[in-house]
Amino acid sequence: MKIRRLRLFVAFVAATTLATVALSAQSATPPAPSMRGDGPAPAPKPFNITRSDPGLDAVVAANTKAELIASGFGLNEGPVWVREGQSGYLLVSGLLDNVIYKVAADKTVSVFMEKAGYSGTDINHTGTQTRSGRSHVLLIGPSCASLDSQGRLIWCADNDRAVMRLEKDGTTRTVLSSGSNDGKRFSGPNDIVVAKDDAVYLTDNDFGLRDGGQNPDKQLPNGIWRIKDGKSTMVLDAMVLGGIPNGIVLSPDEKYLYANAGQRMMRYEMKADGSLGPGSPFTQGPGIGDGMKVDTLGNVYSTSGAGPGIVRITSPTGTLLGYLNLPIVGGEPKRQICATNVAFGDLDAKSLYVTACDHVYRIRMKVAGVMPGPRVR
Repeated sequence: MKIRRLRLFVAFVAATTLATVALSAQSATPPAPSMRGDGPAPAPKPFNITRSDPGLDAVVAANTKAELIASGFGLNEGPVWVREGQSGYLLVSGLLDNVIYKVAADKTVSVFMEKAGYSGTDINHTGTQTRSGRSHVLLIGPSCASLDSQGRLIWCADNDRAVMRLEKDGTTRTVLSSGSNDGKRFSGPNDIVVAKDDAVYLTDNDFGLRDGGQNPDKQLPNGIWRIKDGKSTMVLDAMVLGGIPNGIVLSPDEKYLYANAGQRMMRYEMKADGSLGPGSPFTQGPGIGDGMKVDTLGNVYSTSGAGPGIVRITSPTGTLLGYLNLPIVGGEPKRQICATNVAFGDLDAKSLYVTACDHVYRIRMKVAGVMPGPRVR
């Protein structure tokens, strides 16, 4: 019996060893590469709202719709509403086209600004590669836009690695900042928020560099910067934030600054000198990772980025109120519908405009949003 048990034990050890070797061989074989955009086109799905808290009812009606305003952008970003008389228009950044588009009130689309993200000629060494649907593309256009107190356009020229301002003559471009005060350049201005005193808070990451952080010309660490009166100061290092910064917004009273990294959002106290005080976790989960805005009640509207188009609405206390789930477009060629950023617009500031990669949607809200630019009296 002992010999039989010994033989069984030896056989078990041998079999286990062979299985372990086989598993090791399998694990040593790298999996087939998979990129966003691979696989079949998703099944179509209509716009819908996820109600996570009763407080959402005061923000958006349950039967509201997502109205398609414009399409065909491939990848878009940086929406901002510009008031014009008793109407206005929406500016939308074309990440693939290197322009800023103008979407008029009648939904007519025209080019507002050429070479808005990159003004150079070395296109072989410019632009971050990504996917738009099935297409392999380069991000070369601008990724953010806002207005200062005089109504001048401020935007992120990602691949020029600078924050720019368009003067009132409509043609002159001024460099607000291209990096630190000692001459080191930004890696890729990504998102901004303009304070009431015209200080610009900027998230700088690697999207303005071919090969990202591996580019030998990366000169500054990722982080959040404050640009004011010709001086640029880093107010938060990405290491402190806990990841690569993307979306950024101020509370309506400008007591807090919200910033996200991945699916995690932090809140920081604003000091009188414009620097940031202690930070604390605010919220986390789906619908966080890209641009953000706030409404007049202090609710934070965050976007999911390149994945499914989700706008997350979070109360000032950090309570998840719900999600605005953008439509999913099926069929081929595969079109990417996402949510990269939002902007409030129209005369009553109750229209939420969403840049959704290939499309732009308008969703009517019950609450007015905080809009940049001259104060309306």
